[in-house]
Amino acid sequence: MNNQILSTRLTLTQVALPDWELIRSIYSNPTLMEHIGATMSEEDIRRNFEKELAPWSLESTHWLTWIIRETDSGNDVGLISICTRNRENLTAEVGFIILDGFKSKGYATEAIRRVFDFAVDTFGFKKFTAVCSEEHVASRRVLEKAGMKLDKIVPESTEIAGKMVSDCFYSLER
Repeated sequence: MNNQILSTRLTLTQVALPDWELIRSIYSNPTLMEHIGATMSEEDIRRNFEKELAPWSLESTHWLTWIIRETDSGNDVGLISICTRNRENLTAEVGFIILDGFKSKGYATEAIRRVFDFAVDTFGFKKFTAVCSEEHVASRRVLEKAGMKLDKIVPESTEIAGKMVSDCFYSLER
């Protein structure tokens, strides 16, 4: 599998050992995790990171993660991941985190669209899903710009920072 995906402005590179500090800084940052969940301990981050370094296939239970970088500058923009959710119907869930200095530039939408194309061409995925909190308007906008449609909102379904939040479930069939 090609460990690099190119789009107009971005280079997505499959997560590798040198990305540890970036991954650690993302999952331990309360601002970046505000709409996702609690910050993680270094031990938990390390355990997940090691799983994501393992080879990936449709049968994998861990996420396939890429680091998003600006092609021209090489600056880290964030990360994007997919995980198989249904092997029979070839369905993958997508998730992303964009670093604060790179939000509102269209990078998340560009990365998601490119990952969808890659996942269809490489693995044959036919459907994509995503979940985000109802109050995370920016992520909802990104998912909709990427072509996903809101399927349902489940009230008070996830606890984030001691507060119950409603989840929005999105999907896209290709």
